[in-house]
Amino acid sequence: MNLMRQFKHTSYRWRSWIQLSERGPHVLYRMMRSIAELPNRTSKAAARAYGSNQLMSRTSALCVLLALSAGCAEPPTLSSQYFAFDNPEKLSQWSVIQVRDQALTLAGDAKVYQLASPLFSDYAGKLRTLSLPKGAQVSLDAETERFVYPVGTIMTKTFYYRRVSGSERSEFRLMKANHGSEFGLNDFSLTELTLLETRVLVKRADGWAALPYVWDADQRDATLSPAGALIRASLQSELEGRLEDGQAFAYLVPNQNQCAGCHVLDQATKAILPIGPHPRHLATGLTDGDQLAEWGVAGALSFGVLQQATGLGANVDWRDPHQPLNQRARSYLDINCGHCHSPTGPADTSGMFLNAATQDPIRWGVCKAPIAAGQGTGGAQFGIVPGHPDASILSYRLGSVDPGAMMPELGRSLVHAEGLALIRSWIAEMPGQCDEAQQAGAHLDGGDPRLLDEKPAFTLASGLDRGR
Repeated sequence: MNLMRQFKHTSYRWRSWIQLSERGPHVLYRMMRSIAELPNRTSKAAARAYGSNQLMSRTSALCVLLALSAGCAEPPTLSSQYFAFDNPEKLSQWSVIQVRDQALTLAGDAKVYQLASPLFSDYAGKLRTLSLPKGAQVSLDAETERFVYPVGTIMTKTFYYRRVSGSERSEFRLMKANHGSEFGLNDFSLTELTLLETRVLVKRADGWAALPYVWDADQRDATLSPAGALIRASLQSELEGRLEDGQAFAYLVPNQNQCAGCHVLDQATKAILPIGPHPRHLATGLTDGDQLAEWGVAGALSFGVLQQATGLGANVDWRDPHQPLNQRARSYLDINCGHCHSPTGPADTSGMFLNAATQDPIRWGVCKAPIAAGQGTGGAQFGIVPGHPDASILSYRLGSVDPGAMMPELGRSLVHAEGLALIRSWIAEMPGQCDEAQQAGAHLDGGDPRLLDEKPAFTLASGLDRGR
């Protein structure tokens, strides 16, 4: 009681120092020095010497200081929580991402990473994190050129939009991310952003599990939603400081089976695998450092694995106009289509391979008739007709929102205007021409797509190589 009474009547100088103590330990150090100069106990003589009858004793002041310093402590750092069997109902239970004071907070062991070429998802921004078990390292599969992550690894991908100024979250009036660009972590104020979903990939003893979480209306947490969700929204863009009219669309949160379907990169094993965090896709040459090098410094990669991964090369940013057009287009197709359209992916039966490792233009669809596309051809004969994007099935399917024709089949409800323009420019500048008669003859001979490799159905001018 006496201590509280003394605290209540503290002089102005002490009240100022108490306020300063909230600024950090360096100020508390100054207070400690001042306290050391106080008398050991309050007395009238001491009060007269200091010119105040409200003087605190050294003991009393130290008690107050200890109470204040306890209140100044930073909240404990989050640490990712691995669940070997259970699928937590709430995203916060993983402790990778939590909301504090209307902003996102990440676990101390969660590494934010970026892709060289962002995957298009209806102009949403994405925050990607990787959490490894303590002391564990990532290895490299030399055959597939993919990273192999240890059991206990947790990856998250959070999808968000900036809200139209003055709108409520419940209205879902959203702004386009600029060409797929993403905000920095320091910009994640929920007063301006709307979080829609967070997808969790967790590596367990029996393989990867894909779990979709939908953010609650109050934006405090996200709830596991195995059935996915459909969110009706409108999307606006800003042109020369003026908002364009909103475009209505349905944002799809994929269900658990759809998540798994996209992440099966090898039809032989049917195993779920991560798509993005592999050497080719990870952005390099960032202004704030090289990601792979940082992983090495942090101990996530051994020196040998780091050297191998760095030597594999990386995709370019398709948005960078200073990069060669062919590299930009191939990088775009690799990240958006290559995980399915590859010799081992779910679209292997199409014979159209858009992954970066495929270098045969016929396999990209150049002068190649579709094996089975149905209404997805749009009346065109070949996947790609050099110099003619309007006559190419690839550009037709990228520009469609018809569920029976659009590609990719999942992950978008809107046309990616910038990505489509890139692919159309790539096709328009592609040299060569198709020989329709020879192409038709090849398909009459049993319809075996391998014949297309043996009997090239087009004349390809020089220069259609990786560096053009």
